[in-house]
Amino acid sequence: MREDFRRTEKKAETQVLVVDGYLDEPSLLGVPPYISPEPRLLAGVLEEECLDWEYVTADEYRVSGLPKADKILVYGGATVPGNYLSATPLSQREAEEISKNAGETFLGGPLARYENVSGYDHYVEKDFSAYFHDYLTGRPRDRWITPKERERWLVKGTEVVKRHPMYPDPLIAEMSMYRGCPRYFTGGCSFCSEPYYGEPVFREQDNIVREIKTLYDLGLRNFRLGGQSCTISYRAEGIGSREVPVPQPKEIKILFEDITETCPDIKVLHLDNANPAVISSYPQRSRKILKILVKHTSPGNVLALGMESADPEVIRQNNLNANPKQVEDSVRIINEIGRGRGVNGMPKLLPGINFLGGLKGESSNTYEKNFDFLEKIKNEGYLLRRINIRQVLSRKGEFKMDYKSDFVKFKKKVREKIDRPLLKKMLPRGTLLRDVYMEKREGNKTFGRQIATYPLLVGVEYPLDLGKYYDIAVTDYGYRSITGVHQPLPVSKASLRQLKAIPGVGEKRAAKIFRKQPNNEGEFKELFQEEDVVVKILKFLQFNQS
Repeated sequence: MREDFRRTEKKAETQVLVVDGYLDEPSLLGVPPYISPEPRLLAGVLEEECLDWEYVTADEYRVSGLPKADKILVYGGATVPGNYLSATPLSQREAEEISKNAGETFLGGPLARYENVSGYDHYVEKDFSAYFHDYLTGRPRDRWITPKERERWLVKGTEVVKRHPMYPDPLIAEMSMYRGCPRYFTGGCSFCSEPYYGEPVFREQDNIVREIKTLYDLGLRNFRLGGQSCTISYRAEGIGSREVPVPQPKEIKILFEDITETCPDIKVLHLDNANPAVISSYPQRSRKILKILVKHTSPGNVLALGMESADPEVIRQNNLNANPKQVEDSVRIINEIGRGRGVNGMPKLLPGINFLGGLKGESSNTYEKNFDFLEKIKNEGYLLRRINIRQVLSRKGEFKMDYKSDFVKFKKKVREKIDRPLLKKMLPRGTLLRDVYMEKREGNKTFGRQIATYPLLVGVEYPLDLGKYYDIAVTDYGYRSITGVHQPLPVSKASLRQLKAIPGVGEKRAAKIFRKQPNNEGEFKELFQEEDVVVKILKFLQFNQS
């Protein structure tokens, strides 16, 4: 277990214990290095009521167990299948183990809403903070939080981040610009939980900035506005009457200019979702918004486009967001404005695309249509930051995976023929990725990621210190990851294993370089006759300056 999750000394007993079981939903992340808004909302209620409370993450629980408490509040769960590097959401089994602790127990989030978890005294399917607030007043009811309560508790509860094992860095605070889906009045996409929240409630710019500023003043420098179904639709016109609302660039400009002015030293400011139909239907307004986002957010940013399927019948039967033409328009427009490389080595803003398998109306041809769409995008020369291919989660048996083998073949084909070529085009060999945070070691290999939305997995073929940042030069490619060597890498300090990790070196050349220890490029070139090989190797090595 990583040192990050070793719990510091906690109180022997407390009134209320908040257990962060980590949240992973389509538009809201809370698996470390993220912290979702939910712990802050619960802490806000506890602060407002002047209660003695403590906060523990799922991984701290796994290492050290739980301190005693009169009341135990457990929140978490995943509604989308995810691949995690160094932390995983609380499982059903673990949640049931916690319920056996002494004290009154409460369960909220997807674990309470969708999983069959037994043993708790209270189950909260809507907003946990609202329920517990009402419980403290003697009138508990399962309800949605009001906008005023949300803003009040988010700010009152910000101190909880100081108790997170990854505070203040690399912790990234997850927040939102609004909640709900602008297509709520048509039912939205068949599989999605966002319409469940009803009509979107847009947060005021001042409130979003105040939340960020409060966390910023506590030392956080990484933020993601990821809890909204479509970033471009923030405060758009026509909500409730138009399936495709009219974007309002001026509203988004106010928000991001205020964030930049109020918190000038933010390190990471990223986003998440966008509806392709909005960008395609209003290209000029969307271009204005995209330029604002490129200017005021940090590189490596992604706008995830909820395509889900390129099959017209699947689109119709599931009331999906957009058709393939609208998605292609969006990919092109985002590429035009955001594909330039930023200071951290990543493109400034790129589209991502989501596909779901198991939706209603699928046929044996569905996955061929999906692949043909992606191949067209690749052949047009556009970049995609990432392609998510998931199986829809069926909570009530409404979705069936009738074409599992076609789904598996499609996923494999995309990884081999789309993902890897796009990755090589996006990050040519030698590209320097700055500030890669090392999180995990397997044998002699080290794995890390930049702090970002949907960060790229970076592997290094030798040990590096965990919990530290490195600049990594790209040397090779997986399907959804890259391999690299850290920079600078002086010849005089390079180990044999590090030298072997450089393209074109190999075991014999590594041994020769290690043994001869050349002091400059001239001496290095004398070791090998192949000029082209020498040039490639020298891209990754440096010499001590006298």
